[in-house]
Amino acid sequence: MPSVFYEQRLENLFIGPICDHPFPSHVHDPAEVVCLTEGEIEMIIGSEKYRFSKGDIIIAFPSVPHSYEYVSPDANGLTLIFLPETISEFSSSFRTKQPVCPLLKSEDKPSEMDDVIRHLKELSLQEDSPLTLGYLHLFLAYLFSLLTLQPIAAGMQSRMSYHALHYISEHFTEPLSLESTAHALGISRIHLSHIFSQQLHINFRDYINTLRIDRACSLLRDPFYSISQIAYLCGYGNPRTFHRAFLAKRGMAPNRFRALLFEQEITE
Repeated sequence: MPSVFYEQRLENLFIGPICDHPFPSHVHDPAEVVCLTEGEIEMIIGSEKYRFSKGDIIIAFPSVPHSYEYVSPDANGLTLIFLPETISEFSSSFRTKQPVCPLLKSEDKPSEMDDVIRHLKELSLQEDSPLTLGYLHLFLAYLFSLLTLQPIAAGMQSRMSYHALHYISEHFTEPLSLESTAHALGISRIHLSHIFSQQLHINFRDYINTLRIDRACSLLRDPFYSISQIAYLCGYGNPRTFHRAFLAKRGMAPNRFRALLFEQEITE
């Protein structure tokens, strides 16, 4: 099943399973931490590629592009996604600095961190546990004591690519084109095309489809929406176009994807 987009997350704090498939490069305001307990994952964070395995931890700071290039079939672990202000003690560092290396190897971390990760994983199965923020605070205290931080490069968060992704995140369900998007951003079509090909390494149309299909996968979990309704809600002019795009991205038809989701819920 299922290269950068600006992701608008609805929740301020997410603690749950890791991404189990390659996922395109994206940026968002929250920080994202992956604690791998089994298997291997390859990620690109910023412009660097990192491959990590059992026991390793990796973090993408706010507004830093990151992608999942490879996820092994046996990969398992915990993902933490949260706004820097969730734990105020660390918010300034998240907003003004970045790690020299975002990867913390298993042999470089104390065993106590594994206990904290285990508790966070257990708490993720509960709803609104008062212990969650406490353990997240403890986890970050360990993590920040082990990472070497440096000031964010001047102008990093004001790059045109960031503004382009942010704009598209708010309008991707509309009939966007390279021309209309460039006009809205006040740049030329050639400039925008260059951003996608040279900085984001993805075709503009493919990028739009990535966002739309990702949204469709979320809507397919809700039986209230028909396949045709989801097609229009995700910006497709007709269900046939949606079907082709979904099949290309996910390797199966939307109705099959929905059926598998419902089968999984029944078995659980």
